[in-house]
This record gives sequence, structure tokens and C-alpha cells, in this order.
Amino acid sequence: MTRGLLIWRRLRRPPYGPLILWMAVAGVLGAALVGVRLLLVAPAQDRLAQAEAAWMAARQRIAQRLEAKEARKHLTVILNAVPGHRDFAQLPLALSEVARRDRVSMPDLSYALEKPQAGGFTKAVLRGSVSGRYEDLRRFIHHLETADGFLFIEDLNVSRQGTRKGEIVTFQITVSTYIREGPGQRVSSPAFLP
Repeated sequence: MTRGLLIWRRLRRPPYGPLILWMAVAGVLGAALVGVRLLLVAPAQDRLAQAEAAWMAARQRIAQRLEAKEARKHLTVILNAVPGHRDFAQLPLALSEVARRDRVSMPDLSYALEKPQAGGFTKAVLRGSVSGRYEDLRRFIHHLETADGFLFIEDLNVSRQGTRKGEIVTFQITVSTYIREGPGQRVSSPAFLP
């Protein structure tokens, strides 16, 4: 103990004496800083991180709900464009009208309905031969492709092709669409073809 007391006395003498007091103050302030950091700041930062994570999760849920709402709106538009059974009866007549308007001959048009699939939709396939000049056939196909309803040209088989300009071209066409099963909004025939 005497030896420790001697060291202490030497340190209290100048030039180290005034520094000991300031080092003690700095040590107390450093300990207070560490204590405040551990007891106040760290838990506050943890709460802030949790709040930010909850906020980001809430923003993602809101964005997903908005996207789902927008998708539901688009799906409603699409489902309303799909014809019902009553509206499908007008489709062959509408196809014949477009063919007549485009100066194309469509003498035999038949259709077949496939078994209903999941989701309440039946696929309807229309087949027939189409003949006319190349320019008229091109316009007819363009009208089918740009129709408002869901018409899909599945197959075109050319059976005779002219070599001179203005000669008649004949081909077999297969067009399909989907039909709604059960009640729903009615789609008028102009929605099928322009």
C-alpha cells in the first residue's frame, strides 16, 4: 500500500496533477455517454427500425392492393368482352357481314363448341372456306385481327393461290373465341367485329 501511495503522490505533483482531474472528468463523461447510448439511443434506434419495417410492409401491402384492384378492373373489362351464349349466336352473322363488306365470299361456316373448361368458359371454334381477291382477303383478316371481341385466327390453309394480280385466292380459316357460361353482362354484336 505504501508503494501505491508513493505513486499517487508523484502523479499529483506538477505537471501531472491538473491532468488527473480532467482525465477523471473525461472518464465520467465518457461513461455517461456510453450509458446514454446503451440505455436511451439504442432502444430508440431499434424502435425506429421496427417502425420503418412496419411502414415499408404497409406500403407494400397497399401497393399490392392497388395492383390487385387495377388487375380486377382490367379482368372485368376482359370478361365483359367475352360473349355469352346468346351473343355467340350473332357471331357467325357478324363474320358473314364483315366478309360481305370486304367483298369476300364465305359460303360455308360451321362451328363447334368444346367442353366447358375451368372458370366457366367454353371454347367455340368456327371453320369455313373464304375466297376473294388478295387485297380483299387481307382487309378481311385485318378486320378479324382488330376486332374488339376475343377472336383468334388459329389457322389459315391456302388451297389455291393465283399467280396474276386480281385472281381469286381460296383458303380455309379457323377462328376461335371463348363463351361465358352462366349469367353476366351482355356484350352486343358490334363488340365482335368492327
